[in-house]
Amino acid sequence: MLIAHISDFHVFAHAAETSVVRADAADAARKVVADIAAFTPKIEAIMFTGDLTDGGSSEDYALLADILAPIDVPIFVVPGNHDKRAGLRAMFDGKLPFEPGASLHYETSFKGIRILALDTLLDGRVHGALNQIQLSWLDGKLAAPSKDLTLILMHHPAFPSAIAPLDDMALQDGRDTFERLIVAHQGPLRILSGHIHRPFQTLWNGIFCAVSGGPAFQHALALDPAAPEPATVNEPYAYFIHRISDERNVSIHTRYVEL
Repeated sequence: MLIAHISDFHVFAHAAETSVVRADAADAARKVVADIAAFTPKIEAIMFTGDLTDGGSSEDYALLADILAPIDVPIFVVPGNHDKRAGLRAMFDGKLPFEPGASLHYETSFKGIRILALDTLLDGRVHGALNQIQLSWLDGKLAAPSKDLTLILMHHPAFPSAIAPLDDMALQDGRDTFERLIVAHQGPLRILSGHIHRPFQTLWNGIFCAVSGGPAFQHALALDPAAPEPATVNEPYAYFIHRISDERNVSIHTRYVEL
């Protein structure tokens, strides 16, 4: 089975909220969607780790729905800091089993994979947070050992990229508790995130974690801890295709799309 991990389209209907988002973000997103739709063998599911839109207006989500229309497989999403919960909930109502309450977290499954989706959006802030409701919910989900592969989706990474200014914008509130829950879990587990706009993969506490690139803009690679926030760079968009043979055998391939 093949699944795609994409992130950070930042599409907007009228004007971008973020100054570095490219003017043709919608066209860039359409190229990524076309690549996924045409890929063979068929990609069977998509994990979309937030910032689907740049402003979260109803017009933004209508544009996003049109952009995603060529995809005929399940799309599992989490909100990013540029999304609006009401618009995202309305777009995926009936398609994703959001838990009751304000946060857009949920549990679902796809062909033997358990998906735990978390809502790290903190209104009005760039960095991410997990409230006690979600942490308690996650604790309950991870408490029992599982032989199935679990994918955790969350926009803000809890794991470091080693790009210090970007890590300062990652998950902050609730991070230590989240890490303790992850370390204590028994069973195959992977974490997929976005937000950094720099594709990378890492082992964190022995767990595979990844951030997909963002076609709206990508940060340059800057691993000097004293460096300022990296500039944007003109390079092909990179997303990941996971080839899952079973819960303990997964290969990850980087797919490039010229924008």
